[in-house]
Amino acid sequence: MKMISMSDGLFLYKSSDGYVVMDENDNILKLSKTYQTCIRYILKTLHSRRVAEREAIEEIDKSKV
Repeated sequence: MKMISMSDGLFLYKSSDGYVVMDENDNILKLSKTYQTCIRYILKTLHSRRVAEREAIEEIDKSKV
């Protein structure tokens, strides 16, 4: 497999029969025949992480008041 890109612990690889998204522990998170499907998966995952982080920060700020 050949690594195509990496972002925030998500790795996109080109395999012989498609594309694979893996995490830093080499767990397979998504398999697809198309590049675009894997990119969409990565973008959605990163977005949900950002939202969760933002919500956690807001909760911490509320508890300080």
